[in-house]
Amino acid sequence: MDQSSDTNEAVSSSRRGVSENQEDQDYGSLRRRSRASRRSTLRSTAPITTAGQGTQFNLAGPSDSQQLRSAHEPFVHPGYGDLNPSYEQPNNAKPIWSLAKPLPRVVRPGMVPTKNELLENCVNAELPAENSQKLGLDIDPNELEKGRIDKSADVRKMAAQVTDARVQRENNFIKTILASDAESTTGEIPQLVKTRSSQRRPTITRPSVQSPLYTVEEGESEHASTASKKRLSRESQRLDEGEGEIDLGPDELIEGNRSLETLRLDQEAYPEDLHPLVQNLVEDEIHNNHTVWSVVRTHHREALAESLAVFIQLTVGFCADIAVTVANAGNPNTTAWAWGFATMIGIYISGGVSGAHLNPTITIMLWFYRGFPKRKMPEYFLAQFIGAFCACFAAYGVYYVSIQHYLSTSTGTDQDIMNCFVTNQRSAYINVPTALFNEFVGTMCLTVVVLALGDDQNAPPGAGMNSLIIGLVITCLTISFANQTGAALNPSRDFGPRLALLALGYGSELFTNPYWFYGPFAGTLMGSFTGAFLYDFFIFTGGESPVNYPLDRTQRALRKSRMKWRRRLHLTPKEGEDKIV
Repeated sequence: MDQSSDTNEAVSSSRRGVSENQEDQDYGSLRRRSRASRRSTLRSTAPITTAGQGTQFNLAGPSDSQQLRSAHEPFVHPGYGDLNPSYEQPNNAKPIWSLAKPLPRVVRPGMVPTKNELLENCVNAELPAENSQKLGLDIDPNELEKGRIDKSADVRKMAAQVTDARVQRENNFIKTILASDAESTTGEIPQLVKTRSSQRRPTITRPSVQSPLYTVEEGESEHASTASKKRLSRESQRLDEGEGEIDLGPDELIEGNRSLETLRLDQEAYPEDLHPLVQNLVEDEIHNNHTVWSVVRTHHREALAESLAVFIQLTVGFCADIAVTVANAGNPNTTAWAWGFATMIGIYISGGVSGAHLNPTITIMLWFYRGFPKRKMPEYFLAQFIGAFCACFAAYGVYYVSIQHYLSTSTGTDQDIMNCFVTNQRSAYINVPTALFNEFVGTMCLTVVVLALGDDQNAPPGAGMNSLIIGLVITCLTISFANQTGAALNPSRDFGPRLALLALGYGSELFTNPYWFYGPFAGTLMGSFTGAFLYDFFIFTGGESPVNYPLDRTQRALRKSRMKWRRRLHLTPKEGEDKIV
């Protein structure tokens, strides 16, 4: 009897132990998931070591390690990611043209051939490196596709090799895209996957294309199927685990080597513009949306963040200008430092959401040279001008009493107060060409630095340093160019306060001087485009820049634009223009 009782107690104790272990495992799994949700966004690298030595110790501080990075991670309560799913989403789940980090790499419509072009290539198929061979060049197509082209005094030889390399890349790219589209119904791994820039360096073995691409459609919303998102997540997880090479099964290899002739069998299944097939590889963004306002904020979050950043930046800058003016003493370089740090603050506020352009000319430049979606531009412009308009009122209200006291003195003038908010010729001898060229050169320098900091193939600074560096650049440019005009370098920074001062009763002389247009608008826009052209012409190698567009890509982009507008206006296409071969 005692033996039976002992046996029952042992069984019961064993069951309780199993139950407790199961609960501990479930709870431990929840905790591990919460920790992994943020840790997955960090790259694990070994400490810096040298041959025959251990970890290096130097006066610059400890070497980077997993423990050091973990020390800067926030506490994440178990289950937080389940209630806030967007928290677990990678920071680069969508492209952000940001001044706070490297700029995204996107595939623009002009880089993707149309269906007509592919069908023509099927009919008039060329051998690899055919143009080069016609000129008697012995070229390896594989080396040519990698861009290994020798410099030659004969421009025709270099042009033939460039054309062969570009056509070969585009054909391989489209073959892979069509294979990916065919696999969308089978649930297999797509041939092209979105990767983070930190994963761009390792080579991923593919049947045709070796470059994982991050794509975005200009002017269109980002849509991806649920199946595509699951496949991309599985692929990204495999990359996160350190797999530098993906093994494809026999069926995948066959599908990856599909001939472009297959397109002739299902012409009706594909649109004339194949760029949407590329766009389907982009994951949908995840949102929390806890309240009704959060839904509204989700759809306008970028513009709201941009407006707030501009408001804070300009409020701090205007207050610094007024403080120096009404004090009637001090070093004018004080305001230059204030404007630099104010810009840094603005970038930290919205750099991860809207990109913190803070400047319409930067927004326009990023659209033209880096593929920023033009559908977002009107909202950005409105946010930037409204933020500047409100900042003027805020700064004026803060210093209202001091301004009135300053104006009551014998030395205070309305012009001094206006100079705190708007830019103009600071002296009577500053003529129109001088003022225009001043704004042109200043904005050109700013644009070159912005693109250099955003180029991940150049020498981008570490995480979080872009904002500080751009702030220091603004300080430098203000010291250099503010003496003659005040250094607007930004249309919204000048035009918004002009409207606010006009509402405050400062008179029509704010707009009678045409400087308000040719300086902050024309001068800065020309300077920004010129600076971007110079950087891309001398340094940048990405195909998304028009400077690196060959003529046929430019013509292709224009054709696609005309096709899009005809569809929107329901116009009949011109005879033969959209004809299928």
